[in-house]
Amino acid sequence: MTWASFYLPVDAQIAAQEPVHYQHPEAPIEPTALPEHALLLDVRSYAEYMAGHLPDAHCLPLPQMAHLVNQMAPDHDAPIVLYCSSGGRAEQALGLLQRMGYKNVRNGGGAIALGKKLGKSIEH
Repeated sequence: MTWASFYLPVDAQIAAQEPVHYQHPEAPIEPTALPEHALLLDVRSYAEYMAGHLPDAHCLPLPQMAHLVNQMAPDHDAPIVLYCSSGGRAEQALGLLQRMGYKNVRNGGGAIALGKKLGKSIEH
């Protein structure tokens, strides 16, 4: 217990002594959970996409997602897998698409990790 926690109520003193455990957000999907005919959307910038992307993936950068996704995926029930460099932008895109009414959208995580799970190599 540190000197500052001495002035806290007893419950807070106990809480201050307990280690904090952080939960990781939901892990990216496993390959068995991927629909075979899913639309792969790379939500990174066009430059990142051109530096290397998964085969059959379409580039739809996160800033343009809301305006252009209806052209690429007019069916809101169609399976979509999103990916980026690490999964962060894909998670943002996932939330956006869910708010837009898309029902079968998944965060695939980072491009390299998703490629390994799918057995696909990055192409340039």
